[in-house]
Amino acid sequence: MNTDTDDHRQDSKPAKFLTWNLLIGVILAIASFHLFMEVLEAVQGNGQETVRIDRSILLWLHAHQRHGFTEAAEGLAFLGSPPWIVTIGALSAVAGFFTKKIRGAAWTLPVGIAGAGLIIQLTKVEVHRVRPTLFAPLLKETGYSFPSGHSLIAMVVYGLIGYFLMHLLKGRVSKTVVATLTVLIIVAIGVSRSYVGVHYPSDVLAGWAGGFPWLVTCMGLHEILSRRYAKAGEPVLAKPPPLAQAVSNATDKKHAA
Repeated sequence: MNTDTDDHRQDSKPAKFLTWNLLIGVILAIASFHLFMEVLEAVQGNGQETVRIDRSILLWLHAHQRHGFTEAAEGLAFLGSPPWIVTIGALSAVAGFFTKKIRGAAWTLPVGIAGAGLIIQLTKVEVHRVRPTLFAPLLKETGYSFPSGHSLIAMVVYGLIGYFLMHLLKGRVSKTVVATLTVLIIVAIGVSRSYVGVHYPSDVLAGWAGGFPWLVTCMGLHEILSRRYAKAGEPVLAKPPPLAQAVSNATDKKHAA
């Protein structure tokens, strides 16, 4: 009966999961930031290849505009609009104030929104890229084009919401459904910005790539806040993501052998 050894292994599992999650997140965040810088350099240098790709995609989307697609794009625009995002952040902050159990998640969301907004505004002012003029846009927007604010804020806000839900759910199928829907929403919001003619595709790509590192940072903040406000003896994390689970299981089997 190796009770002490079993207990030690059990206690070390959350640390292993956090280590792998952190490592994977940092690697992906670095890659995403590198992509953002590559797009930024191409846009500021007015690279011919970037201009050609942006123009080709915009014209293709314009040629395939349909009434149903346009209505969907207008709805997606609302999901990334400042009034709606600010409302989500405010409600989340209030919920965290009154409910200690979800305070970590509830207070991470408005921090994520504020940080994303700051990144968007600073980058727009620095790059000051004019919006597309290839055709009359379906929606009226003001301000600079790079990066797409809707794309960046969608990556952070809906990425965090999906992340929180995946920690609450236990079944693999339900986690997969949430992850899939999260990705689809983020992609749809971004693509819709080029569809309506208010952003170049490179603006959208930069929004996704620029938002992901901040998303990973907010996930780390959530882990810290969750432990700060968790009740004694109450598990902080639900079942870890499948990739971290597989890596940890493989490590345990190796040690056992």
